[in-house]
Amino acid sequence: MAETQLLWSDRALNDYENLVAYLWSEWGEQITLRVINELEATITRIQHQPEHFPIVLKDKSIRRYVFSPQTSIFFRINSDTIEIISLFDNRQNPNQLKNL
Repeated sequence: MAETQLLWSDRALNDYENLVAYLWSEWGEQITLRVINELEATITRIQHQPEHFPIVLKDKSIRRYVFSPQTSIFFRINSDTIEIISLFDNRQNPNQLKNL
């Protein structure tokens, strides 16, 4: 079975860049590379079995994967793609999820 094409929204790309920059400045290369590798493995899991993750915003069909206590990945399954919408910092105000 072929992998479903993965798309990253501008917001998700910005979230990713901010996460990597933060990790690099606060925790250094080793931790940053470990998190990047874990994130890549997680994205692969989402690509292969996106239906296994719960829908948390029903009106937009947005699903959530809790990547770590600090970070959740929000995504949507489209007809032929999976769209990563945000890498959300769970310490933020949850009302910001309305902007997804």
